[in-house]
This record gives sequence, C-alpha cells and structure tokens, in this order.
Amino acid sequence: MGFVILLVVLGGGAGLILSGVSKLHTAVPTCYGRPMVPGDICHPRVTGSFSEGMPEPHDTTYQEQLDSLTSGGWTSIGLGAVLVVLALVIGIGWAAEVGRGRET
Repeated sequence: MGFVILLVVLGGGAGLILSGVSKLHTAVPTCYGRPMVPGDICHPRVTGSFSEGMPEPHDTTYQEQLDSLTSGGWTSIGLGAVLVVLALVIGIGWAAEVGRGRET
C-alpha cells in the first residue's frame, strides 16, 4: 500500500511540474476574451458601483496580464518539485531499510 501512495505522490509531482511548464509556454494574455499583444492596455468595464472592501478596477498592461497568468505556472512547478523530492527521499529510505533487512 505504501508503494502505491509513493507512486501517486511521485506521479502527482511530475504532473504538476509538466502542467506548470505548459502554462508558462502557452499563456496568452486576454482582455475580455480578446488576445492581447505587447503594448496593449486592457481597460476595465465598469458596470456598477463599488462597495467598501471591493478593489476598484484599473487598467492592466499586456505584461501585467502575462505575469498574472504565468505566476500559477511557477507555483505549480514549485509544488511539483517538492512532491517529487519528498517521494524520492521516502523511496530511498524504504529501499535502504529493505536492503538492511535482507543483510541480517
């Protein structure tokens, strides 16, 4: 059972890394569904009043939109790397323990 959990953690970590890398390379900023190009500015559509505690919408540039999209990719890569390292450390520990058990 422990081996299955180890494989799931390892696979999950690898999947997070791959999805993060994919997100970094395929992210295209949009403004209300319209793809943006460098130099574009997205102006917010104000449809009503803002209550207390609600952030007031502001213009965003192409680079700001791109940074917003790709930040999740880096988070995914980081979490995936932690899971892969954790799975490898646990797996090596189990393998060393099994090896010691066979020697005695």
